[in-house]
Amino acid sequence: MWCVVMFDLPVQTKVQQREATKFRKLLIDSGFSMVQFSVYGKYSPSTNGNLSNERLIKNNLPADGEVRIFHLTDCQWSSATRFRSKKMTQNEQAPEQITLF
Repeated sequence: MWCVVMFDLPVQTKVQQREATKFRKLLIDSGFSMVQFSVYGKYSPSTNGNLSNERLIKNNLPADGEVRIFHLTDCQWSSATRFRSKKMTQNEQAPEQITLF
């Protein structure tokens, strides 16, 4: 499962800029990667991992702006069509899982 977070946060004042930066850093520190500007994604092998990500985000929402969280299966993520500079590119693959004995 992929957890995708999209957001539009105001950055007109210094306080708003700090809150937006703090929110982006929270996502990065939690293992999210930037997919596009204001769109971050994280792979989790289970739905429970995505639910804990959603709780973390809900508990750290900025005062202003809009945040949207949605979940995609690996199949849905990989079936998306992606372009960069008018050229079709491959989508990111789910990271390999480490097996511990």
